[in-house]
Amino acid sequence: MKKLLVIGGGNAGTLIANLLAGKLDVTVIEPNEYHLYQPGLVDYIIGEVDESKISMPIRSVLKSKVKWIKSKVTKILVDDRAVLTERGERYEGDYLVIATGGQNKSLFNLKGYHTLDDGRSIREIIKNPKGKNFVIGSMPGIIKCPAAPWEISFLLKNKYPEANVTLIIPAKQPPSLQVPMFNLFSKMASVLGIKVLRGFVINSVDYENKIITSIEGERVNFDHLIIDTPISTTFNELADNSGLIPVDRETLTFKDGVFVIGDANNTPTPKTGAAAHFQAEVVANNILYEIEGNRDKDRYKGDAMCAVYSGPRDGALVWLNYNRSKALGPSPIYYYMKKYFTNLYWSSLHGGIDILLKPMVYSLSKS
Repeated sequence: MKKLLVIGGGNAGTLIANLLAGKLDVTVIEPNEYHLYQPGLVDYIIGEVDESKISMPIRSVLKSKVKWIKSKVTKILVDDRAVLTERGERYEGDYLVIATGGQNKSLFNLKGYHTLDDGRSIREIIKNPKGKNFVIGSMPGIIKCPAAPWEISFLLKNKYPEANVTLIIPAKQPPSLQVPMFNLFSKMASVLGIKVLRGFVINSVDYENKIITSIEGERVNFDHLIIDTPISTTFNELADNSGLIPVDRETLTFKDGVFVIGDANNTPTPKTGAAAHFQAEVVANNILYEIEGNRDKDRYKGDAMCAVYSGPRDGALVWLNYNRSKALGPSPIYYYMKKYFTNLYWSSLHGGIDILLKPMVYSLSKS
């Protein structure tokens, strides 16, 4: 039986391991004890759910046939399809999948909000805010989800209508594929009374006087600062100028037999859970295509999708691929879609909701 070695037990790594369990000898190397549902962090920090809804033991989300090695990979030997761990152990496979995610860079003592520890800190701030000036936003570079700063702003303004919420966006003009999202979200922000500053690139953060300054000299006062920073791979020797690992954007291949899926690769698509899911499915199918030959080869077309909270019972849906994008809403339909997916997510790690996802993506791409 062919061997598959997966580095990382997040969304993409867990799904591909489960999809190929029993068909290949699958090993996952992941140092963390718990699997985190990152899109659920917004529910958690705003106080809607507790940790048990967004975090589960790694072993419980992997199929029993998948081997789990609780260790950290320190070196990837691409040509050998092998890795070395922190304990000096070597593991190799016939196929190697890198699904290590992207780590937030720490800049200006800002570090994003995509870990449970960061989520706990922000949850405490939001639970008992001292001051009503919130500044939300991101820095230049590749961030995990361009919709997330908007969503946090919407949630904060709904929770504290009297708060002053300012959203800073580093780009003066959004990339073409983000224009539908930007236009819709800008209207929603205007209705809620959220101030949006475009082209605000952080130059300094004065924590003592609580002032953030842009490279053009614009100053904004804050009591609470929630800023997403760019991500990069920890395996710098494999990265390109983006800070992530380059792949063929349709096959997600780095080298023959070596694939990179999820946040770690440099595909020009938002690093959403849906994108990681679709990428894992493509690679799993194509590995079986090589081994069994009884199926068609698949290609990743850049599909990514996310539902976003926008009001007490309203939400929006953003979809895009490499060529097109749409932003739908606001509507209660998308609010409940986001709400229910927190529960459905755990089934998605076994491919259990594809009967819903694939028709939805097909419909959006054709309409």
